Amino acid sequence: MKRDNRRNKKYASCILALLLILLTVCITGGCGKSDESQFQTLDDFKHATIGVQTGTTHEARARELFPDAEIKNYTTVADLVLSLQQGKIDGFIKNDFFVPVAQRDLDWIDCIPESMEDIETGVVFNKSEKGEALKEQMDALIDTLKADGTLQAMEELWFGEEEPDVTLDYSDLTGENGTIRYVLCAEQKPFAYMKDGQYIGYDVELVVRFCREYGYGLQIENAAFSSLVPGVVSDKYDLAASGVTITEERAESVLFSEPDYEGGVVMVIKGQGSEQGFLSSLGESFQKTFIRENRWELFVEGIGITLLITVVAAVGGTVLGFGLYMLSRGGNKIVLAVGAVYTRIIAGLPAVVLLMILFFVVFGSSSIDGVWVASIGFALITGSFVYKNMGLSVKGVDYGQTEAALALGYTDRHAFFRIVLPQAMRQFMPAYQGEMVSLLKSTAIVGYVAVEDLTKVSDIIRSNTYEAFFPLIATAVIYFILTWVIAILIGRIDLKFDWKRRDKASILKGVKL
Repeated sequence: MKRDNRRNKKYASCILALLLILLTVCITGGCGKSDESQFQTLDDFKHATIGVQTGTTHEARARELFPDAEIKNYTTVADLVLSLQQGKIDGFIKNDFFVPVAQRDLDWIDCIPESMEDIETGVVFNKSEKGEALKEQMDALIDTLKADGTLQAMEELWFGEEEPDVTLDYSDLTGENGTIRYVLCAEQKPFAYMKDGQYIGYDVELVVRFCREYGYGLQIENAAFSSLVPGVVSDKYDLAASGVTITEERAESVLFSEPDYEGGVVMVIKGQGSEQGFLSSLGESFQKTFIRENRWELFVEGIGITLLITVVAAVGGTVLGFGLYMLSRGGNKIVLAVGAVYTRIIAGLPAVVLLMILFFVVFGSSSIDGVWVASIGFALITGSFVYKNMGLSVKGVDYGQTEAALALGYTDRHAFFRIVLPQAMRQFMPAYQGEMVSLLKSTAIVGYVAVEDLTKVSDIIRSNTYEAFFPLIATAVIYFILTWVIAILIGRIDLKFDWKRRDKASILKGVKL
């Protein structure tokens, strides 16, 4: 028990140290504004460092216009903004609507007014009979909205300098003609984003109008921008709409509606913004991250999803791995071959690739929720670990133990569970504890398969506030606490197999089956 107390004190000290480090980074890392950019024309960017968002068409355009520049890819718009503010990039390419929208919160955001390219965005459909029918309906609706001025009014509402104080109520959608599976990226403000726990935006309103016009129900899922088109191609979703630019290359794989927005592409730079003191900046950042729109509730929901995936994957993977090991104990060549191939495949695939194969290929046309796909994926990873390490741990127990038990009249089953397994667990449990901690942290990638876990929620909040410190600090601290709790719980289980830390009475009772 004294060892447990020392361990708990050690973890508490680690948490305190982590908080102090993060606070120091926050203080010294740039809560204030950066100096105004020295890049004022597109010609200045010939040898500059330029940021682009992964999954967009901007990288190809950047390499075409600035072949000698350094191009850096970022997953979210919030990452682009922070990198620009901190001077990691000299500018980033974005559609022209971004600047007035971002200036609602960031007065230092500016752009070079010269347009780099004219673009059109549209709604994405699958190349199928159903997709063609939905495209025809959407085209008819867009033509009607253009003709009566509604689409123009929508642009003025969502793309203006003031944040729209509106909500989109789609609870009254009848659904008599089926349900539309709509995927969006909630980090593409103002096309699609989250406010007060609800998805809103220009494209969201368009899709809601579409469903109401043609009698569809609506099911919305949030995914990474780079996953939108693949999700429609695999027939996981009926349509995608989050400011997706219409290109000839994309049109080879999917159908696009009539353009619902026409604009340009500009280079975003640092302008001259107002200075803000550290304490006021810190207070405003905290308010934006947790208090405004009750965003703390998003963190709670994200924690719940992260724990759900972790627990399901841990239990399912442990049962799978241990079951496969028990089947292989008899030396069955087929089972051994299956186990060898299974562990080799899992070991050779990055977790994010495995999840995307499951989500877009194996369960591509299925309506199974991304949470369960992620749980299955991580259960396969955990099962591979348990199968492989259980075999190694059992081999670490001298075979003489089994021979002695059999000589005393034990059956093979009783010899394994009463004599061998308890000793093998002493070697297995420390590695298993580390695997469970790693499992929880690995779930941070599930945002790629339309799951709003803790990390994805942090990205959604950052995309609305353009603040990095508190969302990331909160996420880091929460993960640290969760891994600490998991380590303690599994440590308690490990105690049951440690004969040095059990009293004599419990040792004499043996390990119950």
